[in-house]
Amino acid sequence: MSDPAAPSSVPPEQPGASAATPEPPVISVETTGLPSNLAACLACIFSLVGGIVFLVLEKKDKFVRFHAMQAVVLGGVAVVFYVALEFISWIVSHIAFLGGLLVLLLNLVGMLVGLAYVALIVVTAVKAFAGKEWEIPYLGKIARDQLAGRVPTP
Repeated sequence: MSDPAAPSSVPPEQPGASAATPEPPVISVETTGLPSNLAACLACIFSLVGGIVFLVLEKKDKFVRFHAMQAVVLGGVAVVFYVALEFISWIVSHIAFLGGLLVLLLNLVGMLVGLAYVALIVVTAVKAFAGKEWEIPYLGKIARDQLAGRVPTP
């Protein structure tokens, strides 16, 4: 039998201390350290800039990379559309008599496209947060082709 007064080789445990100290999580340089659905959602919300940031930061997660590339494509299309719309509005504004009316019409088209853009951002962000890989018609295929290194087909 063991003597209770004899010293033991195992030190007594401190109250509240665990036997093994947990190691801090290792965050790889190739990932963002965020859950996939949250990273994809943020890429969708911040569209062009967020997509570029997550494409640069995330090297492994195909779900995040797809949503980031889709956000870049959507943001790029929006920028090209609005630059073209401004250029056309500038040209049309120099037309006598009808110019003002045409500019108002172009502004209305711009607002409708802006509402569609916001709706697409909301839908893609909600789907990404839910963990679903939803493709924007036409643009999703372009994003997949870009990630695969293929030339997109029309």
